[in-house]
Amino acid sequence: MPELLLAIDVGTTTVRAVVFSPDGAPVAMAATPTVSRMPRPGWLEQDAGRVWRSVRRVIAKALAGAGRLPADIAAVGVTSQRTSAVVWDRATGAPLSPLVVWSDLRGLERSAELRAAGFFVAPQQAAAKLEQVLASVEGAKQLGRQRRLAWGNIDSYVIWKLSGGAAHITDASQAWPTGYLDPSTMTWNQALIAHQSLDESTFPRLVDTWGPLAAASARVFGAKVPICADVADQQSALIAHGDEPGGAKFTYGTSATLDLSTGAEFLYKSPASPPFIVSSVARATRFCLESMIISGGSALDWLRRACALGGHGRFEALAASVPDAAGAAFLPALQGLGSPYGDASRRGLLAGLNPSVSPAHIARAGMEGLAFRAREALEHLYGLTGFALPEALGVDGGVASNDTFLQVQADMLGRPVRRHATLEATACGAALCAGRGAGVLSPGNVGHFVRYDKTFEPRIGADEAQARFNQWRSLVYPQEHAPP
Repeated sequence: MPELLLAIDVGTTTVRAVVFSPDGAPVAMAATPTVSRMPRPGWLEQDAGRVWRSVRRVIAKALAGAGRLPADIAAVGVTSQRTSAVVWDRATGAPLSPLVVWSDLRGLERSAELRAAGFFVAPQQAAAKLEQVLASVEGAKQLGRQRRLAWGNIDSYVIWKLSGGAAHITDASQAWPTGYLDPSTMTWNQALIAHQSLDESTFPRLVDTWGPLAAASARVFGAKVPICADVADQQSALIAHGDEPGGAKFTYGTSATLDLSTGAEFLYKSPASPPFIVSSVARATRFCLESMIISGGSALDWLRRACALGGHGRFEALAASVPDAAGAAFLPALQGLGSPYGDASRRGLLAGLNPSVSPAHIARAGMEGLAFRAREALEHLYGLTGFALPEALGVDGGVASNDTFLQVQADMLGRPVRRHATLEATACGAALCAGRGAGVLSPGNVGHFVRYDKTFEPRIGADEAQARFNQWRSLVYPQEHAPP
């Protein structure tokens, strides 16, 4: 009987497929980068058809790497970047619009208009962009009359294609970030849909986060295999760390995102650190608060390229070769300043340059800047709740493979940092959810998915860390962004 679990993780910069054993160990993984384009300043798009083709390739490679066949998979779990938006043709399955990525800012003006009308919609949310996306679709009105239009986050499109067009679905953790989910009813927000003159038939059907959601088509996948989980990427990673109330994790990927579980309690404390749905199954919903550093790993990549600091290995070696940044300071805010400030107009900054600053110090400043932003987010988020700061912070994501950065992070937080044994914790969480949805895993036997491979202890004192933090803030923030 099949017992392997397949996680499909469609991120902002990478598409991956990971085969897991039921004891939580990755058996094989395949990944490929996504290709993004910026047709205008602030806009960010991908080709959904190309993303789907990448999904098919990494599935085939992961199965080949595991030496298994599609029929050996007990269940599939899907996780993805949130609040992207793509429109496609139900009749052909072809995308009719670009995939508008979550960090795209074309919705700045529309979000302000919607807020003035009484709908709290952030610029990054799909609700601020969907009208523009639909307006760009040639013949949209006629296709709509023919009931051929469908739209969704990339999770919905991938599941549609994987199911051979049989399932147009999404779960609450994916639906909530779009801005269209009504938390009081856990259904689509009828008032907002009517305000925008949209057709609800184009929206995906809402399903549980895990359970028997759909089935991969034998024609597409190679065997008819149940799709048993659909979960947003950051919430999937939180599940992989354990989502008990008060627990938290930092995922260092394209962004850097902190999620703090509030269990069954829905808390709204700050528009810059909003509540998110972690999962919703059989009407039991779990929540978290989230703080996002919008430019995380993407800011380090930009700094590495712009300052000709070499590949990832050389960048890490440069940063490790010096004990501090020699007065230089970096603010990772290439696409806005996220939590706790919530300023979409703010941009990145490299400051404090002086004759002592070398390429190594610039690399170090980049890592320290991200670590300091993480400290801001952590202190802010826990300060909003009654939870005590964690004794150790669980981390994952591509940047977490960088030992030097994690040591800097531990130093600047003044507390241990624990790296998840599966860096792709988003995929790990999706596999865990799929296992629960398929009945392969029960709530009591998922602990083996929550594993850590290394702990980084602080090497500097709290006073020194505070002094460096204060110096960094004095350099990177103008008066209007003085820390609260």
